[in-house]
This record gives sequence, C-alpha cells and structure tokens, in this order.
Amino acid sequence: MLRTVITDAPFEQTWVLQGRLCGQWAIDIRNEWEETRSSREGRTCVVNLEDVISVDSVGEKALLQMATEGARLASSRAYMKHLLASLRVPQG
Repeated sequence: MLRTVITDAPFEQTWVLQGRLCGQWAIDIRNEWEETRSSREGRTCVVNLEDVISVDSVGEKALLQMATEGARLASSRAYMKHLLASLRVPQG
C-alpha cells in the first residue's frame, strides 16, 4: 500500500509518500505525477520519502522521472539514501 499526501503552497508543492512504492502503486504515483505537472510549473517540488519502506524497479523509474523533472527527493533513512545514490539522484 502507498499513501500519498500532496500539499500546495504558493512557491512549493510537497509530496509525502508512505509505504511501498511498488507495482501498481508506483504506476499510479507516476500517472499522478504526470497529471499534476502543470500545477507544479514555476514552483519548487519536494518529494518526502522518509516513510517509504520498499521500492521496486517500477518505483525506481518513477523516482528517476520525478528527479529528472526537477523534484528534490528527500529522506534521512539509510535505505532511501542508498537507493537514491545508486540511482544517481541528487538528494535534498
């Protein structure tokens, strides 16, 4: 299961992901990311991965897309830091 909370502020959009970024949930988050692209335009986007407990290859692709499109991926947990480093995603 994956829980997603999106918070909009005038200059920033924050995504908080909690749970498993795997399979259909990863596909759903990628679709949601693409659908909300225009609402992020001109704003900073932070994706909080603090409570993500597992990521499969589909989830990795979603994270890469987010990072490529300018999102700052953030987590202090060793698992996520290692995963982001292995994907060569800048961490914020």
